[in-house]
Amino acid sequence: MWTFTLLSLIAALQFRNASKQRGYDSPRFWLFPLIAGNVLLLCAFTSKWIFSRWVGTSDSPWQKIHGPVVDILALVLLFTLLAKAWTQIKKLPPR
Repeated sequence: MWTFTLLSLIAALQFRNASKQRGYDSPRFWLFPLIAGNVLLLCAFTSKWIFSRWVGTSDSPWQKIHGPVVDILALVLLFTLLAKAWTQIKKLPPR
């Protein structure tokens, strides 16, 4: 689960470097990956916690597969958001 934070940090550094090469020196470019990754991390934790409270028992097959499925879906969503933001940064005109 903490891979979200690590991936966000790596993406933030890359976004910062790419935007600086284009002449843009704004924190909004490197803050987006950090915010998106940590929000998805918190959403995944919350989803798992709510589902475990709702199901109640740890012997349920639904609870055993729910955690990995949420992690994979959140990771796919993070990669999708970062890819869209990366293409937008690459399309910026140089200053």
